[in-house]
Amino acid sequence: MDLKKIFSNDKAVSPVIGVVLMVAITVILAAAIGSSVFGQGPSESAPQANINIVTSGVDSIKLEHLGGDTVILYPNTTKIMFAADGQSYELDTSAFESDPTFDVGMTKILLLTTEDGNSSATLTQTSGEFATVKIVDVKTKQLIADKELRF
Repeated sequence: MDLKKIFSNDKAVSPVIGVVLMVAITVILAAAIGSSVFGQGPSESAPQANINIVTSGVDSIKLEHLGGDTVILYPNTTKIMFAADGQSYELDTSAFESDPTFDVGMTKILLLTTEDGNSSATLTQTSGEFATVKIVDVKTKQLIADKELRF
């Protein structure tokens, strides 16, 4: 057996290196795709609820839960936005802190007050004015309800 001839024969080196590189690339791609597909947790969604919003005088609105998921009306969980005359306000929901759950069949009255730290103001509308009320889930930033009202 001639050892010099064995070590000088390099005809199979190129195909072997090619196969090894192809297998390595396939494994790396499979790992990248698997980690991106299986690494994502389930996406969260806002509560799905049918909420009717109607006026209750010129300084309050009535929220009626007609069906769907329970909504937590707590300042850190849900924002109620009120837009009228080109201005948008976040309504003060601190009145619901003692009982923030809003289930099917429940009705809640919300005064049109806004609070910015130290002071609060009542947003009184005149008869015939239009306004938009939006209920937004804070965590997902998704809309729960959107209603245009006429006072």
